[in-house]
Amino acid sequence: MFDIRLATKKVLDGCIIRADSGVDMFTPDGMANYAALWTRDFAYMLSYAQELMDPEKCLGGLEYLLSHADTNGWIPDRVDAQGVAAYTAGNPSVPEDNIPASPNLDNGSFLVIAADAYLKTLPTEQAKAFFVKWEKALRAGIDCLPKNADGMIFNDANPPHSPYGFTDKICKTGALAKETLLLWKALGALIHWQKAFTRGSEAYILMKESIEKTFLGYFWAPEGMLFATTEHCRQIDVWASCYMLAIDFPVKQAQKDAIVCWLKTHYDGIIYKGQMRHLPQGQYWEKMLVDVPKNTYQNGAFWATPIIWFVQAVMEQERELAKKTVLDALEFFENKGIFECVYVPDDYYKLDTYVTSATNVYAAAKLLGLI
Repeated sequence: MFDIRLATKKVLDGCIIRADSGVDMFTPDGMANYAALWTRDFAYMLSYAQELMDPEKCLGGLEYLLSHADTNGWIPDRVDAQGVAAYTAGNPSVPEDNIPASPNLDNGSFLVIAADAYLKTLPTEQAKAFFVKWEKALRAGIDCLPKNADGMIFNDANPPHSPYGFTDKICKTGALAKETLLLWKALGALIHWQKAFTRGSEAYILMKESIEKTFLGYFWAPEGMLFATTEHCRQIDVWASCYMLAIDFPVKQAQKDAIVCWLKTHYDGIIYKGQMRHLPQGQYWEKMLVDVPKNTYQNGAFWATPIIWFVQAVMEQERELAKKTVLDALEFFENKGIFECVYVPDDYYKLDTYVTSATNVYAAAKLLGLI
């Protein structure tokens, strides 16, 4: 069987670029296509494959991102080797690919998730020292995110922010499901460390509880899945539905069962060779920030990144299906490569040596006892 541990270690080692300051940046791929330290990709690396990473380099990356928080609290989307931070999606040198100019709505949550993953590896006193040092920036990164009265991440359509970074070209507006789930997970981590070492978690506890009470009222679809939004692109979000179960968001067993049933019933349309599309078969996002042709990238291609959440969502009831999915991904990696996303019928393979494809499938394989 394909050695996913060795392959993951190889892409993690191969993606490192030395910044001018001397910091080793874990970039999203091994081909210098995304030549910067991206907050969300780094959070996935730390969450799912940190044992394969050098601890000092992990610390350096966290502090590199934290040091570039802006005066309003916004956490950077990424920071390049020259120390230039970008807070929005797209290429700043190509204005038409930099719409909108408002910060992404996930980076504050992702940096808390990344810090949490790192702090969990440390002895108590070290963890305390770093959390006390980082807390102000982490809190500010959460506080600045736009939310409605119930605590949902809210994306005003006039003009919108770019949302979750793996849908950053999609015009998702209103209350946002995946982004709110990321916030909920980050709030849990922040509250945990505040209770352990500092004070001031009361407002975050109330926000987290409000999200738990009201979330499904915003996003639950009659089909038994989550809608992505409440306004533009109110479509079934396969990734968000899996992620909700993966992070143990509190829902009733009947709702878990409904999601697992939907995923099993629609498996052949949403999964190809162990990789998963954002939307149900035959569907495409209703509104774009930047044009994305059908069956490419964020608009219909299949990704390995969310497979860990699919496995976590279904493995209790459908363990053999979970195993099949991961084994199919490993076979594809061995025979074709570890791509960002693919659409094989059109011979579309985007960016080989993509790190979160490897780290997240590696985590799924570990979880299932395949390695």
